[in-house]
Amino acid sequence: MRIHDIDQEDADIDYFATDAAGHIVHVASGGGVLPESVAADEVALLELHQYFLTRPETDSPVAAAPALAQDGAYPGAARYARRGLFSFAKTRLHERADTRYYAVARPLQPLTLAELPPPLAELLRRTQLPGSVAELETLDIASIA
Repeated sequence: MRIHDIDQEDADIDYFATDAAGHIVHVASGGGVLPESVAADEVALLELHQYFLTRPETDSPVAAAPALAQDGAYPGAARYARRGLFSFAKTRLHERADTRYYAVARPLQPLTLAELPPPLAELLRRTQLPGSVAELETLDIASIA
């Protein structure tokens, strides 16, 4: 079932992607437009969400954006990063047309597609970022295939 445009605007939807290096990326939509590969299949999104939320956190430290580390904002981003995901959040909340996101937290021990069960890896491959997110400070989701 497709996620309706109105639902995308009204909610901060967590979704997932992969990059060319096989890293896993968490994106908090902040009321922005979802990539069509995500919006087209709510069931797949929920399956990925359930998997990553129930995956055990590691003891590995997490690198957070300096401003966020000071005020403790985006605690969910740190939880995803402790599970090996790079986490990005919307720059301007509920600005539907704004496709810019910024790095909130990054794992020091990244999870890769090769470590996932094959059916989940296949779901993630539907939403592919060009290049690698490992060093990115910002992300423009308009580039997501």
